[in-house]
Amino acid sequence: MRFEGFSTENKRISKCIPTTADTVITDLLKSQSERSSALGLGLNSDGIIPVYFCGLIGSPAEENMSGYKNALFTLREDLIRSPKFLIFIPGAMSAPTAEETLYFDAVTRGNTDEAIEDLAKLINIGNDGQRTDEARRLFKENVQKYAPAGFEAVFAYGVRTVTWLNRCTASEQFAKSAANEIPAVIFYGNAGEKETEFLHFLSRVGFDVLVVSTSKASLETLKSNNTESRMQIFEFAADGEEFPFPDKLIKSARATIAYSAEQELNSFMYSNTSIFRDFQFSDMQSLTLKTTYEEIDILWHQAAKYRTGFDVIKNKTVVIPNIFAKISGVRDGDLDEYWDDVRQKLSPLTRIIMKAPSYDKFPPSVYTAYRAFYDGKNIDIEKLKNSPVNSYRFLSDELQLLIFHKMQEAVDSGLLLLEEHEIVPLVIYVGLALDREILRILQKFDFTKDIPKIVLIDAIEDTFSKVECIQLLLFNLLGFDIIVYTPTGYKNLETYISPEAFTTFGMNEFKYNIRIPRFKIPDTIPEPKENGGLFNKLFKKGRK
Repeated sequence: MRFEGFSTENKRISKCIPTTADTVITDLLKSQSERSSALGLGLNSDGIIPVYFCGLIGSPAEENMSGYKNALFTLREDLIRSPKFLIFIPGAMSAPTAEETLYFDAVTRGNTDEAIEDLAKLINIGNDGQRTDEARRLFKENVQKYAPAGFEAVFAYGVRTVTWLNRCTASEQFAKSAANEIPAVIFYGNAGEKETEFLHFLSRVGFDVLVVSTSKASLETLKSNNTESRMQIFEFAADGEEFPFPDKLIKSARATIAYSAEQELNSFMYSNTSIFRDFQFSDMQSLTLKTTYEEIDILWHQAAKYRTGFDVIKNKTVVIPNIFAKISGVRDGDLDEYWDDVRQKLSPLTRIIMKAPSYDKFPPSVYTAYRAFYDGKNIDIEKLKNSPVNSYRFLSDELQLLIFHKMQEAVDSGLLLLEEHEIVPLVIYVGLALDREILRILQKFDFTKDIPKIVLIDAIEDTFSKVECIQLLLFNLLGFDIIVYTPTGYKNLETYISPEAFTTFGMNEFKYNIRIPRFKIPDTIPEPKENGGLFNKLFKKGRK
């Protein structure tokens, strides 16, 4: 990402403060008092309002896109929950309507100077006298570039500016919020010259303004109209396609602390001490952790709320950081240690699976049997839930809907390596056939606490079928930790699941024709091994 320069110089009421591409999203959430303190000012000292004015233009690399979309979604949700008033502008701003122009009937016609005074008096920003006075002053300053063109140009600029300002600030909620905190504006899409001019106006009046566009179509307009280099423009390398502003969290990978430490040696351990009621939440979103091999043992039996990336969105949706890993081969060929490692992974919420020969045994009618329940790639969840094919009607409505929404997420994820025409019908087929043990585990799953597990041992030559791969992806989306032990090192998950969905750890030996011990699901979570602490795991010397 490249950075275009910025200026913090402003002699009037708003003062632009610098940020970075990495911190802009969190900086926007800072309160006015935090910003004033950082600038060495008292609250409202000298009437100065410290604001951010930034643009995120272009598209991040494909592997970072899901994380970027989630960051945008979370920012908007956090702003909505915060004391700030959020003004969300979804792209090009429409011209004033005939009804809106009635507001200007009293403006003096024919005399440009009087018209400017009349138009300025129509500006009222909630209960905020400071911003109102500044907006009127700025309006009179800005309108001068239209004055040489005559009354019609002045009037058109005035009607547009005042109307757009009213759309942003006329609500009673704005009047209550703006008195205490800095309002935030997110403009999403390509900004033309008129929109850019208006966004500069809002910034100078004392609003935070963030312009977001994955397309670079407006980049030159933003740069050429960047008066006094007021806007910080952060430019991604790629010119991406536009997409609707994210309205939900999507599947993404998140690096754990130890993984990041291996890469950069500069991360800190995440902790969360929040206390939650039993089964407080009914909705969840999985977030697959990218871990080191050693860290799996540290995280495996850790409750969801203590893991990197755990979050609660809008006091409703729990973000569950989970593990999806494949262990390919056997370290030093030591099968005793290998099977002991499997035993240590078992817990009361574990489903252990021994891979057996399998085939895609679903009938050809699957491709037409569910045709009434989807349109393109969109599953009609309500229709499916209320139909006779729904085998989960004995479950709570919340759990049924969770399963159905995860089926849709599996379709949308792009992680299933199937033919286009297969994805939706096969996901519905597999999603409606989860076994009873899995359903019981899901019923017991309290999203902030112990995470259910799938431990799968694959010691045969048969690769995974489409059905098995869809099942595992659904388990991952439903929040399960999944570990696939593959002593042979053969291909399995990769057959129909994108490698982006899981992490593979390669060991130094492969074992064939092995006898798998019998395993028993314990009543309690096993005690950790000795010397199992973080630093012993990461820096232990003299491994066998």
